[in-house]
Amino acid sequence: MMLQKQNLVGFNQKKFYVALGSTINHNRWLNFSRNEAVTESLKPDGFIYFEVSSLKEASDLSRLFINEFNLGASNWTGGRVCDENMNFIARVSYNGRVWDSEDWKTSKEIYI
Repeated sequence: MMLQKQNLVGFNQKKFYVALGSTINHNRWLNFSRNEAVTESLKPDGFIYFEVSSLKEASDLSRLFINEFNLGASNWTGGRVCDENMNFIARVSYNGRVWDSEDWKTSKEIYI
C-alpha cells in the first residue's frame, strides 16, 4: 500500500516541524587529521526545528541541511517530522525518503 501525503488527516491544516540535527562522531576523533577534526567540530551538534508546510519541504530541507554541513549517515540524527504538540507525523531518512514510522523494521514509505 502506498501512502500519499493527502492520506494524512488534516495535514494541510496544522503547523508541522522537521528536526534537523547531527552529532559529532567522537569515536573517530583520534583517527582524524587536524583538518578533518576542525571540519568535524564545525558540524552542528543537537537539533533545531524548522516549520514546514509539507513532507516534500521537510525532505528537501533535510537534504539541504545534510549537504550544507557535509554530513554522513552516521552524523545525521534529524528527520523527525512532528506537529505543534511534538506528536510524530513522519521520519525523513538520510537519503530524503519519508517513512510513516520511527521503527525502521515496520515502517512504510510515504511517496511524496
